[in-house]
Amino acid sequence: MNSFRPLRLILAGLLIASLALTSCAVHGPYETRRDKTARGAGIGAAVGALASILDGKKEADEILARAAIGAVVGGSIGAYMDAQEERIARIPGTSVERLDRNTLLVKFDSDVLFDVNSHALGSRSRDTLSQMSGVLQDYPKTAVVIQGHTDSTGSEAHNQDLSERRAGSVRRFFSNQGISGQRLIAMGYGETMPVADNTTESGRRLNRRVDVVLRARAK
Repeated sequence: MNSFRPLRLILAGLLIASLALTSCAVHGPYETRRDKTARGAGIGAAVGALASILDGKKEADEILARAAIGAVVGGSIGAYMDAQEERIARIPGTSVERLDRNTLLVKFDSDVLFDVNSHALGSRSRDTLSQMSGVLQDYPKTAVVIQGHTDSTGSEAHNQDLSERRAGSVRRFFSNQGISGQRLIAMGYGETMPVADNTTESGRRLNRRVDVVLRARAK
């Protein structure tokens, strides 16, 4: 089965509705793809962050629905995710954000995982991911969605391929560490979901990233 899936157009409707609630005037979240400067600035960054989270949750729910992953007793799911969050927060080179009761967003700086324009994992990144694998092994009732992203330098085709290869490298590492492939999916988004301004060096650095969405389901 192909681990990479195209970005679903249904996200456009979800994003438009969300941005309308905040009274932001935009012509449509996907129009930013046609202009590299606009793509990385202002509302484009907000749209990218939201779209990435929405798609990560959707993919995780699909994994939980089709794979033999046990559910967490409803009343204890908060504690189950709390424990994972605390463990991950202690891993150097990572940050973790609680999105809702049963979803975590783990962020890795691309400089921790990869050299520029490379998808090969170095010794530093392997140590970070090895510690992350330990957490995933201890908490087997979560789906793991690995999302690769790039900045807007280079062609769109190159960035899409690079983001897929980086996400795939992390997926293979987790699998080789004993994490069930049924729990894992790797997705590449290229330059389409920035979280910062691509017109600045610091912004591009933030956009060169791999995120991991962890999501459990309650009984």
